[in-house]
Amino acid sequence: MTQNIDTASHVDEMRCEDDLKRSNAIKASRTMLLMQWPVYTVLGLIGILLPLIGVVDEIALIGTILLISTMTQIAILLKYGINPGFAWRFSLTVITMVACILLLSGALDNYFSFEQIVGGYLAGTGGYTVIEGRYSFSSRHIESVVYCGYFGGVMGLMLFTGWPDLAWLTPVTALSLYLLALGYTARVFIYKEKNKIT
Repeated sequence: MTQNIDTASHVDEMRCEDDLKRSNAIKASRTMLLMQWPVYTVLGLIGILLPLIGVVDEIALIGTILLISTMTQIAILLKYGINPGFAWRFSLTVITMVACILLLSGALDNYFSFEQIVGGYLAGTGGYTVIEGRYSFSSRHIESVVYCGYFGGVMGLMLFTGWPDLAWLTPVTALSLYLLALGYTARVFIYKEKNKIT
């Protein structure tokens, strides 16, 4: 009898622990979107406006944008630790960090062009965004996140393949448009979630 009570108590503890991890995962995902809203919007605007104002070192600009994005993602990882969804968030952080290092160091310049590295990054993170939109949330409004991921993926493939050859489609423009889309999507999602709760 005592053994059954201990087993039931242990099962309840495990359920509570799982519920807490799930709750923390949802908070981490929402916090990720909440932090993306201002950060990605500002970075996207900087990437669009700076080249219009004057001559800009595109590699340094994109490297800086990716570095700030990486720091934002690391802050979220440190805050919420290992919870469901950690592997996805960690993978995205690593991909962003690797893209930043490759661009700033020029380590793959002999194998891939600047456009291909940025295009590969956009295609990869666009795929992540689609998966997160489909499986990380249970909101009917999350289609906007999925569409944003498709947008990033298409922009990435266009850059990577060089087709179509559009004069305005530079790596900085493509990344900046994607960041603006992410920022807008995050703002819309957070606003609608807040309205649902209230």
